[in-house]
Amino acid sequence: MSPAQPTISVIDLTAQLGLFALAQLAAERPVGHGFWPQVALQGAAWGPRFDWQRPSSVAALVPPSATASLVVVIVGPGSVGLVRAALAMLASMVERPAVYVYLMPNALMEEVALQSSAVNSLAHMEVYRLPDSSPQTLWLVLLEQLHQFGFRDAASSSNDGSLHDHTAMNSNLQQSMDAAMTINGALAVALVDYRSGMCLAQAGGGFNLDLAAAGNTEVVRAKLKTIESLGLRKGIEDILITLADQYHLIRLVPNAQGLFLYLVLDKEKGNLALARFKLTDIERSLRV
Repeated sequence: MSPAQPTISVIDLTAQLGLFALAQLAAERPVGHGFWPQVALQGAAWGPRFDWQRPSSVAALVPPSATASLVVVIVGPGSVGLVRAALAMLASMVERPAVYVYLMPNALMEEVALQSSAVNSLAHMEVYRLPDSSPQTLWLVLLEQLHQFGFRDAASSSNDGSLHDHTAMNSNLQQSMDAAMTINGALAVALVDYRSGMCLAQAGGGFNLDLAAAGNTEVVRAKLKTIESLGLRKGIEDILITLADQYHLIRLVPNAQGLFLYLVLDKEKGNLALARFKLTDIERSLRV
């Protein structure tokens, strides 16, 4: 395993949320209980790998590997016994890794279980309550935490020969974002991978672009599914959402499968036709 690909051990104690989240990583949608090792983030070959387990019982819990950089425990309702067993297992490890616990909003009894004596011996444990039960929100929170934990920095410091290419790609993406912000009326722009919901690059602001990326990912997926169901042969060029004072333009990138550009345009200052023309020019110069 290269330094750019650390392992994250995930203990999924949810009924459905974890499976839906894992489905965004795996090539096929997983079902039931099991252990899925070394699952990679789609569209991020340099990112961490996930050892994902969904135990059916306490006896089925698998200790994280010695190479795991971090343990993530996703907690849903009805998992009190598994929560206690997982915490006790982690507390008994000789080399105790950092632990992130994500609580679903309705995991109330499980939150009480987290106050057990086992927690006191996990000095590096942090607990977060998720604002909702969507896999997109879970990924947004988790990826933000991984970024803060330093995995992206570790990837950048890899000396496996890909550093120059990765740096050049980042530079190209930022140049593209800067170019999009020169469009009259542009308020914010992002390049999004709709397979994972990840925001690969962004500029501007005024609102949470990572959250917007996840929401618009669902819009793109739904529209693509509808197009497929209708048997239409030609793909989507762009999707326009009109607000009272803004245009939100979602433009799929034809030369980079799985990506779309998301542009927020001031309705009074911007010219929609010109914005579409310039986005087309920008997408041609993207190197991902």
